[in-house]
Amino acid sequence: MQPSSKMRSPIATQVVNHALGEVRIPVAPQRVIVLHDMLILDSVLALGVKPIGSAYWPHEGERFRGIPPELVVDIPTVGNISQPSIEKILTLKPDLILGTHFQKNYYELLSEIAPTILINSLELQDFKERLRYIAHVLGKGDQAEELLVVYQERIKKLRQQLGEKLEKITVSVIALEGQNIYTYRSDFTIPSQIINDIGLTRPLIQQNQKESSLISSIEMLPNHDADVLFVDDWAEETPDPMSFLKQPIWAQLQAVQNNRVYQVDWSVGGPFGANRIIDDLFKYLVNTP
Repeated sequence: MQPSSKMRSPIATQVVNHALGEVRIPVAPQRVIVLHDMLILDSVLALGVKPIGSAYWPHEGERFRGIPPELVVDIPTVGNISQPSIEKILTLKPDLILGTHFQKNYYELLSEIAPTILINSLELQDFKERLRYIAHVLGKGDQAEELLVVYQERIKKLRQQLGEKLEKITVSVIALEGQNIYTYRSDFTIPSQIINDIGLTRPLIQQNQKESSLISSIEMLPNHDADVLFVDDWAEETPDPMSFLKQPIWAQLQAVQNNRVYQVDWSVGGPFGANRIIDDLFKYLVNTP
């Protein structure tokens, strides 16, 4: 006698801690919706899970920052990260929703649709630990460790190819907007975490920064000089940050004088984005004289 379709085994669940407390979720969720591209979607895709919907970055540039376009081309959008569409999420019938603590105003509505986890990205700043947490939620712990092994192998290879440069070269990372410089604490962003893992030296002003993010006037630029200067092109109000090279203050910089200023796009949040950064570091530190 065949069992009735109404007598299915109960779905296995687990209790997970998140930014707003505890929530019971499926052990192996099958219909996941992601509400942040950079902080969550990157890791979800890297773990081999294709969500049934994702929120996107609503400003200029990539809609899904740091993620290869072919991986997101057929994922339905559910609004942007600042304003997810409750209606679209409801129609997709998810069994798990992953968002960030920045979206806590939507939590009650989202929780009525499906178990919802909000990740506190300020507590999980290290992208490796955030990957492990997301993997735990999705039941993909082994895959996370495999990804991190590959990451460490790339770091090791980069260190080996840098050779003596590793001890001698200094690297600076800034973003520019208007007449201001943006910098981040040396453990706050993925570029900084990767630079730390490699063992590269940052300018003292960046090493000693206590604030998670800091805005300074352009007059502070010489303090951020280094052998190699990376300008992270994320500021929407500065479509051509390298135009700053025309200002007299740039001529003082060693990096400018040696033609070692590079414009990069390091708005990334997971393994795919980390690989983008490592590719750039190979390109500009190893393969560039």
